[in-house]
This record gives sequence, structure tokens and C-alpha cells, in this order.
Amino acid sequence: MNILIYTQCFAPKLGGIESVMTNIATQSSKIGHSVSVLADGSKSKSSSFDSQQNFEIKRFDQIKFFRNKIKSSFANDLLKNKNFDLVFFDSWKSIEHFNGTNQIKKICLIHGNEILNLKKKERIIKSLKKVDKVLFNSNFTKNLFHKQLPELSDLPSMVIFPAFIENINYTDDEKKYDLCTIARLEYRKGHHLVLEALTKLKKEKNLILTYAILGDGPELSKLKDLVVKNNLLHQVNFINDTNSSDVYKQSKIHVMPTITTPDSIEGFGISNVEAASFGLPSIVSSSGGTPESIDQNGYVINENDINELSNKISLTLENYAELSKKSLLFAKNFEKNIKIKEYLNCFND
Repeated sequence: MNILIYTQCFAPKLGGIESVMTNIATQSSKIGHSVSVLADGSKSKSSSFDSQQNFEIKRFDQIKFFRNKIKSSFANDLLKNKNFDLVFFDSWKSIEHFNGTNQIKKICLIHGNEILNLKKKERIIKSLKKVDKVLFNSNFTKNLFHKQLPELSDLPSMVIFPAFIENINYTDDEKKYDLCTIARLEYRKGHHLVLEALTKLKKEKNLILTYAILGDGPELSKLKDLVVKNNLLHQVNFINDTNSSDVYKQSKIHVMPTITTPDSIEGFGISNVEAASFGLPSIVSSSGGTPESIDQNGYVINENDINELSNKISLTLENYAELSKKSLLFAKNFEKNIKIKEYLNCFND
């Protein structure tokens, strides 16, 4: 097949949407499909990554107003000269400016946050009426979509959990960290709750646990202040100069107690699946679609509940060996060769 990826989000930039769109392109190419990518992003910053791919990537780095027009015009010219079977869009914001032929099957991914702002409702509806199918990252997002946009209830859709696992990477090496969180340092990710749980476990159970935080973001200074305040300097390590794989390999448990905020929700939880592929059980909150990113390989807790979080950390450590095995089995459901078929065969469902 000839596949076009029309996206704002793409590697080498990091993020959940970037990961999904990049994997759709990469895995499609690896199994023999012809892939073309039209992506936003700096040409100079992306040149090294782009040159290493086995498919064509065209970057658009103009200011937003001109970028949308130039990108759409380029796509129209491309479609006149090459026949495509599928077009994947990363969100309604990309399809909004696309005016291609109706002969191509158009698929748009829905993640959650982008449909929260009902001030843009008319634009969202107009844009999504151009597509043939929408793919939700969780059942939670699907239900939210139908609540927010009942006008699109007849639009063909399906749920595909958006995680691609390259390899199952379990090692029984000694672990440096008891806990880890791999996420952007934002309030809604709940890092501060883990720090409070560490303090509680130390005071009440004399459990002195180590915690790796990989990521960057606006909460960094506040989290560092909390570490000092709670006397956790020898237990917590802030990391931003290594990749997630290295942290997973050195950790026992992945903790992501996300919090729902008015302007942001967690549609899924890709990092929980990635952690499982390294044998890490996950402790997650009931926020958004996060519970759908684990199975019997971890625990779901109530939002903002430090007592429950502390108890589940202790329980996971006690049952670590069993939960680790379950994590590896769970991760097999997301192996790249299985997952890409779900996306490419979504019209056969």
C-alpha cells in the first residue's frame, strides 16, 4: 500500500502522539509499504533523524498561518502525482487544513485533550466530517468523544491502544531504583504524590525507597523543593540526560498517579506499557484512560489518594516477582508486528 502520514507531531520530538505517528510510519515501511510523511518541525533539528529513515519525510517549519497553507498545497500536489491508499492524521487540527481527494481512505487519531475545548466544536466537527474513520486511544476517550460531540456519533470508529513494543527486555540484574516515573514534569502526572508517599512509607514503615524521575517540565523546581522539604535527597534522582530504556532496566516499579484537571486528561498511558515490556509492574490512578494501560500486572488507585498509593507501593514490592512476570505477558499484546496490523487493517474490522 501507499501510505501518507499527515501530522503535526513526529520524531525526533518526544511525546505520546509523536511516538504513535512515528511508529505507524516506521513499522509500515518495515513490512514493505511505501510511506510518505508530511510533518511539522524544524528541518535543521530533524535532519539527522530524517536522513536515517527508509521513507521520505517532508518538514514544514514556517510560522503557523503560512505553514498550514503551504503544507496543504504540497499535499494536494503530491496526491495528484501519486495514488495513496491510506492517509493517517494525528488529530483534527491536521485534517482541518487538508483538502485532498475523497478517493483515499482517511483516518484520524483521537487522543482526548484535543476535544476538551468546546469553543472549537464547530471546527472539530467540520474537520472530522472529512474522514472515513476515527481511532480512539482508549474506551475512555471514545466515551468522552461521544459525550462532547454527539453530532459525530455515526462516524465509523474503533479503539486501538497506541503502544508499539520493539522488544521484550526483561533482565534480572540488580535494580538501582525501587520506583520510577517517566513522564513530562507536569502537575497532572502526580510526581508530587509519589514524593509524599515516599515520605509516608519512611516515617510509618521505615521503608527507605529509591525513586528515579525521568523528564523535564514546569514542575521541576517545585518537585526539587519538595524533595528537600521532605528530606528525600538521598532517595530521589532527577534524570534528563538518558533514555527511558536505561531507567526501566534499573527500576522495579513504574508509578503514574495521574490527576484529572479541567484542561487536560490522560487518554491512555503509553509509558505503562513500555514499562511492562521491561518487566515493571505499574501503579496508576483511575484518571481518564490510564487504567486501560495495565491489566493484571499492577494496581489502579483513586486519584489524589496518598494512603492508597503508599499501600499499593508496599504491596507491589511484596508481590514483585509475580507481577513482573504478568507485565512481560501483558506487553506481548503490544509487539510492533501485531500493533501495526491493527492500524493498517482498521477498515477490515
